[in-house]
Amino acid sequence: MDASLTNGFAAFFEAVWDKRPFAWQTALAERVLTNDASPWPQSIALPTAAGKTACIDIAVFALAAQAAGLGAEQPLTAPRRIFFVVDRRVIVDEAFDRARKLAAALRSPKTPIVAQVAESLRALASGPGGSNQAPSPLEVFELRGGMYRSEAWARSPLQPLVVASTVDQLGSRLLFRAYGRGSGMWPVYAGLTGNDSLILLDEAHCARPFLQTLRAVAKYRTWAEAQLRTPFYPVVLSATPPGKAADDTFRDTSEQPRDPEHPLGRRQLARKPTRLIQSSASGKTAFKRLAKELAAQALELATGPRKAIVVFVNRVATARETHRLLQDFCKKHGGEAILLTGRMRPLDRDRVLGEKLRVLTSAAAPERSFTKPVFVVATQTLEVGADLDFDALVSECASLDALRQRFGRLNRMGRELAGRDASGCPLGAEAVILVREDQAKSDAEDPVYGAAIAKTWSTLESLAGEAGVLDFGIAHLDAEALMGNEGEGLNAPAPDAPVLLPSHLDAWVQTSPEPTPVPEVALFLHGTDRGTADVRVCWRADLSLDSESAQRQARDALILCPPSVAESLPVPIGVMRHWLDGEDDDDSSDIEGANPDLAAGSGQSRPMGRRALRWLGRREPEPAEIMKQGATLRPGDVLVIPSALDGRKMLGQVPDEDAEHVSLDLGDQAHLRARAKALLRLHPALVRAWPDEYTAKAAMMQLLEQPEEEMEEDPDGFLDDLVSVLSALAEQEPASGWQWLQDAAAHFTKLKRRELRRALLRHPDRGVVLNGRRLLPAYMGEAERFTDEDDAIASSTRAVPLLPEPEELEAEPKAHLAGVAVYARRFAAGCQLPAALVEAIERAGLLHDLGKADPRFQALLHNGNPWIKGVLLAKSGELPQSGQAFEQARLASGYPKGSRHELLSVRLAESAEGALLPAPDDPLRSLILHLIASHHGHCRPFAPVVPDPDPPIIEVELLGHRLTYDGPTGLERLESGVAERFWLQTRRYGWWGSAWLEAILRLADHRRSETEALT
Repeated sequence: MDASLTNGFAAFFEAVWDKRPFAWQTALAERVLTNDASPWPQSIALPTAAGKTACIDIAVFALAAQAAGLGAEQPLTAPRRIFFVVDRRVIVDEAFDRARKLAAALRSPKTPIVAQVAESLRALASGPGGSNQAPSPLEVFELRGGMYRSEAWARSPLQPLVVASTVDQLGSRLLFRAYGRGSGMWPVYAGLTGNDSLILLDEAHCARPFLQTLRAVAKYRTWAEAQLRTPFYPVVLSATPPGKAADDTFRDTSEQPRDPEHPLGRRQLARKPTRLIQSSASGKTAFKRLAKELAAQALELATGPRKAIVVFVNRVATARETHRLLQDFCKKHGGEAILLTGRMRPLDRDRVLGEKLRVLTSAAAPERSFTKPVFVVATQTLEVGADLDFDALVSECASLDALRQRFGRLNRMGRELAGRDASGCPLGAEAVILVREDQAKSDAEDPVYGAAIAKTWSTLESLAGEAGVLDFGIAHLDAEALMGNEGEGLNAPAPDAPVLLPSHLDAWVQTSPEPTPVPEVALFLHGTDRGTADVRVCWRADLSLDSESAQRQARDALILCPPSVAESLPVPIGVMRHWLDGEDDDDSSDIEGANPDLAAGSGQSRPMGRRALRWLGRREPEPAEIMKQGATLRPGDVLVIPSALDGRKMLGQVPDEDAEHVSLDLGDQAHLRARAKALLRLHPALVRAWPDEYTAKAAMMQLLEQPEEEMEEDPDGFLDDLVSVLSALAEQEPASGWQWLQDAAAHFTKLKRRELRRALLRHPDRGVVLNGRRLLPAYMGEAERFTDEDDAIASSTRAVPLLPEPEELEAEPKAHLAGVAVYARRFAAGCQLPAALVEAIERAGLLHDLGKADPRFQALLHNGNPWIKGVLLAKSGELPQSGQAFEQARLASGYPKGSRHELLSVRLAESAEGALLPAPDDPLRSLILHLIASHHGHCRPFAPVVPDPDPPIIEVELLGHRLTYDGPTGLERLESGVAERFWLQTRRYGWWGSAWLEAILRLADHRRSETEALT
């Protein structure tokens, strides 16, 4: 522990936020800093608007204070990875925004104590021996739907970071089944989430199944013969912690919540008078009647001085209809109506937040002044994590816990909208709660809230009395004495997760190949009544699925521009099944795992009404497949839909076809944001979507009329014309939301002619594609610059030698194997592993890619040319980028399709003498061989079967040792030792411990490869 920081949390907090911490925040920080046995409580019981996101500050400060213990016998108890988790599809994330501001303050410290914390965190991120580049003290990411290029958080086991996530995204990674990602990286994500982690589960009543699973994971982490003692703390943040959490619950015992002069007191003492109204809406079409009444109440509230009004509803369909009615009013009378559902693409969300919601934040609330009303219609997406402050609220009745969260957005900061009452409580906010007629009945059941709506309504009516009005202020609702009714069904039903058994973990830990059957992860995240999850959807304007040839072209087009998270829409799996089957109804909510009746679908295989592509990943033999049955959808699937298909509104909140300057296909923009590399698909359907004010639009359309003929007849002339049009595009005044296009155009105009030729590819359908390899500095901040997919295909911007000279292990290495060994040692030592494990991981790094010495693989690195000889390469800058060209190069090289170089690496390592590999009876030998075999995610537990009838004899000299192998590897055989070694490591180090060791080596490989590509 850094003694100079132990008592410095309050000073650090004030230096970052320019205000003193609340008393409870200081008290919790003191516990975390001084309680070595149990630094974090099981639960933190605080109401909404109490500043719970400051737990992030506390965790970061505690980590910095413990940095002095790195390398000492006393291990770190402060986790490096902080996950802030909610069970909603949130679009306004207070935790993420706060963490970003904290990270920015640490990157540019203005005071000595902030600089001291930043330096401590940098030391942790660097690890022993430092780094060539000063690392960031704190990285911050959102994990809202993992797919290609969305895992930049998983770069280093040493990096302190904060990740804002949902239950589905974190939970699936923890349980070895990362939704939306190929199986190759599943163990890496499990290793990172299951070790050195603090999981803050916000408002966890509905997330009780996940909490139960987290506690079971905490127990099973200790089941290991040689336990790796890394911290792992699941913590509940909730006003009413569930179950056994009360045994170790932290509460605010100060007087601040009851002091009307204190900021926390003003928030909790603010009056929120609320009228109760029973709607006449009932039955299957109730949403239209209910929407009309909700809109009418919002308009009535808007006649007074309260102009910032939020309308909460329980269903997406109700939200759409309510928004339509309010939008019609605003078009005639002025004002603005904003629709917010959790089903938004991140790029659309950022546009809405940046343009419309900034003035509604808590920080802006005291100074804002509206002459016309601003209506925000929202689903459950704003219940948690949204730092928005409204003047008035209208809500469809829900469970009591959901209503409390919704009212946390009403006068959130305790502003004096109409002065104070005699006791000093702020006045002025107003609210209305409406209930459907059929849901007010005692026997009414709701798909999301069960019987809680009827019971909550009955209780609120009894509290409101004849006047039909009650105070929903935080302190006053409690003071109304609910008389223990919260335990009698007022909260949303919280199902239990199945009991997590070792056999479940034994099934999940087998990631390649995946066993059949395998337990359904969703049940352990949302319970047996709600065990469903989302799929992710994006659109492409340059593909069609109308014929077999069009489908082949669509697959090739996706390889060039794979789906990215920034362009993807989260859709409940049941909604997607109905859409595929040609239906257009949607009665879903924005709670993860809700609506089991809709999510389950009928389970029947019906004729497809619509078609989509399921993206599987570039490293798969078939990167994409046509969806033929809605029933075959899996949680986390990534689907790509032709833009021309109808029914998009059912899936989520996407732009209208006539929306100005907004394209349904966001692939190129998302690619730039995710990879920091420019990509332009110059296809007529995409260029047609460019803003009309771009004069270069017409010129580009003309150029693309017959590009293949022009490229063949006069390739230099075509390039000249293309650069001319791109230059004109780059120089134009950017339209709103299209700056990325001009940045990409400017990038390609600056390339040398040879580099531009390499970037230019034919589009599989029509037009051309410009695929850049250089990073654009302006987009590098949160980009995922290198992944396992890059490493698997050995692609780089330049040739990288494979084998090191002896002196390279002592100096700055040039060869890939030596470079990975250096990274592996630094990562392993920085994670405070025992010295023997550090040596083993370093040795695995030195041996992991020996199989690339196969002359056929070397020919592949030279674009299929078997006659080029010279230094053995680990990476090449000559690999073709398109799938068709890559396959041609592979055929020319003779390298077997699907062959795995890591299998040959194992055989060559086994031939090594004692100086390179421990003795056969040393348990570290089996660990090293397992790490080599699994460093691309295979051999967990079985090696892939790849026919290789005529393999060459392989001879390699490494650091003076001769390594040889002749014949097929045979590692796919059951007696090969691959599966035995896998289970030995799993039992010795535990399910998450073994994955942790694999992650350390694999991330060392990635970071070294990334460095080579950027050099």
